[in-house]
Amino acid sequence: MALQKTFSLLLLLLQMLLGLGLVQPSYGQSMYQQFLRQHVDSEETGGTDLYCNTIMQTWGMTRPTCKQFNTFIQADIGAINNICRNLNIQCKNGKMNCHKGVVRVIDCRLTTGSPGNCRYEGRGSSRNVVIACDGKPPVPVHFDG
Repeated sequence: MALQKTFSLLLLLLQMLLGLGLVQPSYGQSMYQQFLRQHVDSEETGGTDLYCNTIMQTWGMTRPTCKQFNTFIQADIGAINNICRNLNIQCKNGKMNCHKGVVRVIDCRLTTGSPGNCRYEGRGSSRNVVIACDGKPPVPVHFDG
């Protein structure tokens, strides 16, 4: 009986997770996932050089070349998705699908190094960010600044 209850709960959880994924636009799903992989780290609150050196290497941003700069948003995905509900503004590429919001971020800037041995400076702050959003409902697909 307990095993059946556990299985039912797991099945319900799986259905909920799939349901959440289904509301995302299919054409933008890969861009949304890429945005999450490159820019969202809701678990960390640091902003140090050690953080940047570790995360840039762990997340594969030091090969085949050292990525010059990356921003990590330190907010839960719900707060980031809510930025897409803010007033539309013009993106750097001229499209009108960008939105501005204040979140905690860590900016990682390359200081020295070669592929696999890149060194970064980290700086944490709360500031305005601009993200491009697409889909129905709109979800973040690009960090614009």
